Amino acid sequence: MSEELVNIASEYRDKIPELEGLLIGKLDGTQIWADTLTDLNHEFILSSASVVARAMKKLSQSIEKGEIKQIDCEVEKGFLTIVLSNKAMVIGFFGEDTRSQLAIIQKNLRMLMRKIDDII
Repeated sequence: MSEELVNIASEYRDKIPELEGLLIGKLDGTQIWADTLTDLNHEFILSSASVVARAMKKLSQSIEKGEIKQIDCEVEKGFLTIVLSNKAMVIGFFGEDTRSQLAIIQKNLRMLMRKIDDII
């Protein structure tokens, strides 16, 4: 893992204080970088996100709307966003108190994905 990637990921992690977790992985679920507030199973999260991404890709193809770019999920205690590219995925999750900032947080995650794409 490059020092540049670590620096960019850490910068965005600090830039978005609402994030409870930020994970970067390859599309197959392989971990590139991860940081969560609590001790979570990063490998399981990334592999599960990979399965979801593949399923959503098939769904987007079946409705003929082009490539899937972002998956947003509201869960009981917060939100989860998966941003996808042709090379990798960025997963961010945040608490329920972030509802009013969702659009800004998701925009920042998309910006991070573009920077990650330039590195890998």
